[in-house]
Amino acid sequence: TTIKNTTGKIDNTFVTIDNLSFKIDEDVFSGNGNIHNLTTNPLINAKLKGTLNLANLTKAYPVKLDNDLSGILKANLQTKFDVNAIKNNIINRIKNNGTVQINDFLYSSNDIVNSINIKKSKVNFTPEKISLDEFQAYTGNSDIDATGQINNLLGFLLSDKKLQGTFNVASSNFHISDFMEENSEEVQKKQTSETSSKSSLKIPAFLDCKINANAKNVFYDNLTLSNVKGTLWLKDQKATFKNIKAGVFNGQVSLNGEVDTKKERPTFSMKLGVDSFDISQSFNAMDLLQSLSPIAGSMNGKLNSDISLSGSLNDDFTPNLKTISGKALAHLLDTKIDPKKTKALSLFDGKLSFIDMTKLNLSDIKTKLSFENGKVSVAPFKLKYKDIGINIGGSHGFDQSVNYNLILDVPAKYLGSEVSGLLSKLNKKDQNMSVPVTAKITGNMSSPSVQTDLTSSASKLTQQLIKQQKENLVNNTIGNLLGGSKKDSTKKSSKDIKKEAVNKVKDAFGGLFGKKKKK
Repeated sequence: TTIKNTTGKIDNTFVTIDNLSFKIDEDVFSGNGNIHNLTTNPLINAKLKGTLNLANLTKAYPVKLDNDLSGILKANLQTKFDVNAIKNNIINRIKNNGTVQINDFLYSSNDIVNSINIKKSKVNFTPEKISLDEFQAYTGNSDIDATGQINNLLGFLLSDKKLQGTFNVASSNFHISDFMEENSEEVQKKQTSETSSKSSLKIPAFLDCKINANAKNVFYDNLTLSNVKGTLWLKDQKATFKNIKAGVFNGQVSLNGEVDTKKERPTFSMKLGVDSFDISQSFNAMDLLQSLSPIAGSMNGKLNSDISLSGSLNDDFTPNLKTISGKALAHLLDTKIDPKKTKALSLFDGKLSFIDMTKLNLSDIKTKLSFENGKVSVAPFKLKYKDIGINIGGSHGFDQSVNYNLILDVPAKYLGSEVSGLLSKLNKKDQNMSVPVTAKITGNMSSPSVQTDLTSSASKLTQQLIKQQKENLVNNTIGNLLGGSKKDSTKKSSKDIKKEAVNKVKDAFGGLFGKKKKK
C-alpha cells in the first residue's frame, strides 16, 4: 500500500493498494485498488477475487468473534464509484461488475431463536443493479427460497441510505415459531431482568422493501395456513399487507392492512375477508373471533364475513383485545346450533318448551356487529323457527359479560292447554293470533341468567281471549234474538230481549268453565 502526492496539494493525495493477497490453508484471496480525492469527494476503484473458508479465519488470525463462522465465500468483484454519487444515488457514476457467492454459511446468535443455514446464495453485480440470483436457507423447521433485486446496497453500507429492493420469497413450510422466542417462564424472567425498559419490537427504519410471498404452508401457534400468497411492503417502520390470501379452516381468508411500529406501542389496521370458514374450527382456534361471538363455538356450519378492525399489539404481536375497535358483517351458511356447548343457549333451550334449539336453522342469516372499548354490539336481526318469528339484538363484552334481548312472535297455540281450549271457541281467523314473548340473557357466559315473560304473556292472552269470548257470545246472542221471526220479536219488549241475551251468555260461560247453572 502506498500513499502519494505529486503536487504538494492535499487534495491530490491518493492511496494505491497493489497486489493485496493472502492465503489461508488452500484458500487464496487477492485484490487491488486505489482511492483518489481523499479530502473532497473520494473516488474508489477496487477489485477483489478469491475463495475463503470462513471457518479458517480464526485459525489464521487472532480475531475474537462473538459467534463461530462457517461457510465458503467466493468473490469476483470490481467496483468504481465516488462518494457523492453514492449519497445522491447518481447511478451512471456507480460501476459494479461481478459476483459474490456464499455457500453452507451457518450463522448463530443469542439474538435469534435458531441458527440460520444458508445452503446457497449468489449476488450478481452489474452497473444497473445488484440482483440476488439465488438464496436457499433453512432455520428450525422452515425453508426459505428467495430471489430479488437490491437497488442501493452501497448507499446503505456507506451513506446511511435506506436499503431498497424487491424480493420474491417462497417456502414449502414456514414456522413463525422459528423466528420468535417461546414465552416460557425463564424467557419472561430474563426479559424482565434484562430488558424491562426495552420498547416493543420495531421494524427497522432503514428497510424500504417489497416482498412477494408464496408459501405452501405457514404455521402459527395452532393455525395452519395453506397456499399463502400476497405482497408485503416494509417502509417507514411499517409493514403493509396487500392482497394476502390463504386457505384456513376449510375456507379462504384475504387480508389487507398495516402494522405500524413507529410508536412506543405497535398499532395495526386490518380488513379481513372470510369465505366459507368452518365456524366451529375458526372460533375455537382464534381468541379474536371468540371475543367477537362467544356462542359461535356452539355452531356447526360455514361463515362468510367482512371484518374491519384496528387497535394496538402486545409484545408478541397479538392483538390487545381491550384496544380493538371496528365492525363486521357476518353471513351464516347452512348453520346449526348445539346448545349443550354454551351455557346461555342451554338455559334458554330449557325455558321455552316449544323451541328445540338443535332444530333452529340459521342458514342465510346476516348480522352486523360493531366493537369498541372491549364491547361488541350486535344490530337486531331476524330469524324463523317453524311459525315463530324471532328478533335478536344486544351486546357482550370481551370480559365475557352478556346482555341480549330476544322478542319472539309466538302463535297462541304454543302457550298451554288453557289457551288452546279458549282458541278452539274462536273463529279460524282469531285462532291464528300470536303474542310477543320477551327473553333476556344477562350476566356472563360462564354463569348467565335467562329470564322470560312467558307466564305473564300467557296470562294476559288468557284474559284477552276470555274478554273476546264474552263479546262474541253477547253479539251472537243478541244477533240471534234480533234475527228471530217478526211475530215473536214484536211480542217482546227491549228489556225482555236484553235479559234473555244476558242469561244465554251466562249459560255459555258456565259451560266453558265447567260450571252448571242451578235450577
